[in-house]
Amino acid sequence: MNLIRWNPGRLGSGVRLTRIPVWTLVCVVSVVTVGVGWGSQPPSDPPGQPALQSEPNRSAGPVEGGYLLPNGWTITPAGRQVTIGDLPLNILPLADGRYALAGTCGFNTHELNVIDLEKGQVVERARVRQSWFGLAYRPADRVVWWAGGGSGLIHSYRFDPETAKLERINDPEPILNDLTRAAAPKLAAPADPNAARFRTGLVLSRDGRTLYALDINEGRLDALDADSGKLLRRAKVGVRPYDVVFSPNGAVLYVSDWSQRQVLVVDPADLRVIATIGVGEHPNQIVVDPKQERLFVANASSNTVSVIDARAGVVVETIVTSLFPNAPEGSTPDALAITPDGSTLFVANADNNCVAVVDVATPRRSAIKGFIPTGWYPTALAVTPDGGTLLVGVGKGNQSRANPPSEEYRKQVDEILKRETITDLPKETLAELKRFPYIGTLLSGAVSIVPIPDDAQLATYTEQVYKNCPYTDRMLDTADAPTHPTAIPVKVGDPSPIEHVIYIIKENRTYDQVFGDLPQGNGDPTLTLFGREVTPNHHKLAEEFVLLDNLYCNGQVSADGHPWSTMAYNTDYLARNWMLTYSRRTGVDLDDEAMLAKAPSGFLWDACARAGLSYRSYGEYGNRVSQPDGTVKMEARVPGLVGHICPDYGIPKVPGRRPRDTDNAEVFLAEFREFETNGNLPRLIIMSLGEDHTDGTRPGAFTPQACVASNDLALGRIVEAVSKSRYWPKTAIFVIEDDAQNGPDHVDAHRTVGLVVSPYAKRKVVDSTMYQTVSMIRTIGLILGLPPLSQYDAGATPMFKSFTNVPDLTPYDHEPARIDLNAVNTELAYGAKRSMELDFSDYDKIDDFELNEILWRAIKGADAPMPPAVRRALAFRPRLIEGETGINPTSSNPTP
Repeated sequence: MNLIRWNPGRLGSGVRLTRIPVWTLVCVVSVVTVGVGWGSQPPSDPPGQPALQSEPNRSAGPVEGGYLLPNGWTITPAGRQVTIGDLPLNILPLADGRYALAGTCGFNTHELNVIDLEKGQVVERARVRQSWFGLAYRPADRVVWWAGGGSGLIHSYRFDPETAKLERINDPEPILNDLTRAAAPKLAAPADPNAARFRTGLVLSRDGRTLYALDINEGRLDALDADSGKLLRRAKVGVRPYDVVFSPNGAVLYVSDWSQRQVLVVDPADLRVIATIGVGEHPNQIVVDPKQERLFVANASSNTVSVIDARAGVVVETIVTSLFPNAPEGSTPDALAITPDGSTLFVANADNNCVAVVDVATPRRSAIKGFIPTGWYPTALAVTPDGGTLLVGVGKGNQSRANPPSEEYRKQVDEILKRETITDLPKETLAELKRFPYIGTLLSGAVSIVPIPDDAQLATYTEQVYKNCPYTDRMLDTADAPTHPTAIPVKVGDPSPIEHVIYIIKENRTYDQVFGDLPQGNGDPTLTLFGREVTPNHHKLAEEFVLLDNLYCNGQVSADGHPWSTMAYNTDYLARNWMLTYSRRTGVDLDDEAMLAKAPSGFLWDACARAGLSYRSYGEYGNRVSQPDGTVKMEARVPGLVGHICPDYGIPKVPGRRPRDTDNAEVFLAEFREFETNGNLPRLIIMSLGEDHTDGTRPGAFTPQACVASNDLALGRIVEAVSKSRYWPKTAIFVIEDDAQNGPDHVDAHRTVGLVVSPYAKRKVVDSTMYQTVSMIRTIGLILGLPPLSQYDAGATPMFKSFTNVPDLTPYDHEPARIDLNAVNTELAYGAKRSMELDFSDYDKIDDFELNEILWRAIKGADAPMPPAVRRALAFRPRLIEGETGINPTSSNPTP
């Protein structure tokens, strides 16, 4: 069957047809509409778009009309901006057109905001401990229902349009705010086995008497008496059901199954699933056409919206919402809205920071009209009842911010203390909270109030969206050429003298924590916790090869940091869920197959498998599993690593302790010697080397300095072994942290420790080019001939400036440890009691703010004031200095 691919001609009008043969199981014609705003095909570089890779030393921060984000994408949000909390997942305009409700569900306080659209301000806030996506409203008595997420509750209010106040109807719950979070326990599982575990989508019956509510963690749909909340009936529906709506005629319910590429058709009378409709990856929000028998479903990881004929129960059209027709994952459509006349559909492209505007007036003839720029990561959309205004909920705010101590912040804390009752917060914790905010509290949200643009305004908006985007389809095949010869190919598939890559992922350190004492880099030595005495090999490698003082993690925390480090993307599930779990709330359970956390292109090792390249993992994406003989082995926790993971790596030698990186290095080096003997070193090795995470000051555990020093020695020994092997002339080693959440940095909290080591790496060079995690992945892909995994690594700046085309085969000699690797914490260590209460069973299951404070005072002294960790859009020295290292080759210490 042939599908018809539609491409807009002029901006806002016109189409051109091309026929593309494709196999389909749908028995009706399905139309694919491609989001392109520049003629029948978008040019490789749309007019006015800055060439990202030709301007690697640009300064990030405020730009004309917007902000350059740490990830390299620019935001220039349209309309008036109303600041609210982070992660608004739903917006509900009320019938009078004056007010709208917006529920926030992120890291910070969860609030139902009443926004006065005329004034452009929040006039009422109702705070709860936890909430999620679902919002329902009964106009007759102005009752609002709001899904309670992991609380299992459905919050209910009565709205008074005269005062704009929300009156709570059902019993309130304890509020979890910025101050009480540090001491609050996680929500316990409901005592009632029949209670809901995680409320999400809500829909009210037409007669207003029955509220249908999804429980995403149980995979259930409940029918409740709307007034009493009594359970009327319940049924299993899918695996991770996200949203529920009635069909246009009210005869059936449609439920999106977030993890299963499907929409379920449900009989509301008995909640039986009567049909299943296949859609794209990670279907989330559904909207109903108010005029025709159609539904629209956003598919986050497919860059698409599925259009369902409600009468036939089939997909009749697929709208591709990405800016370029061949774009891999990375647009992330996660919210929808439609005009009251059913003529225009709006789609939030979360990771493109824009809204796609789609003409859907003619069934099966949809056309992308253009794009509207938004703030950082739009997550909710709505259109006012008069059809004149678009409301955009922005998940991460409209800028990246710094967080030094300030009088303004202290005043905000004092206001919260006056407003809230806090009885379980230690004085020392309260004192720390008043110093400066934790990285999660830096997140903010917004609602953008945008008049629906005419064709001329939409054309201007569209051009701006393309300017903001560093990606083009051309980058899937070819990167911008460097200014000097290098061993890194420009074109995917071109040969490289480097044949083997060792990619090492460490845990959570900022640049200043480790390299702040290096005067040749942009560091602050007052923030250095693990300097040369603790990390002599890191320092020596940075001095002998390349010091990267402008490298940033894409991830915020490990929950999204490891996905960013291995698949150059994080799904909409990962982007949302960490905000719940890291704020001591209940998250959405991962499905058994972990489909919610997977993207279509998969991981780096999946790309290797597709290309026929050998690969092996040491700890990364592995689980320790007890064997029948009583031993413990490392097993793969994703299908692509089955048979490709070292079973002995990451296994503690001493039961009850974490494995030491020095022991892990021994396991790797034993296999490496076999590779040397047999000549079968894998083309890609990916390794978790994470003891630099530390165990805090838990009594009996190794001290933080000993943990980091063990990590350092392991790295040094690995590099030495490789550099003295037969594989050294054809190998490159890349080292990065998965995230940089656990420490201060004077430039930005995302700035991190990174290294490139190879005969083809430059020597004694400071490379201040702005790189991210995805820059490493892009560079690895170019070396191995792998196409990009997402729009993010495709659009990233490859690390050309760190490499040359002339090899230097000088081997590396590791530095021995300078401190006691076996030093352990005593019961008198600072923070020992609190460390015992933290969960160190796996990386980042602990309270990161608390661990940061413990590490700082354990090393700097109990009375040392906490530093003002700076988190802002990135600033850096706009240069690459070759030869300016300040390094004395005969000394282990840099000269001033």
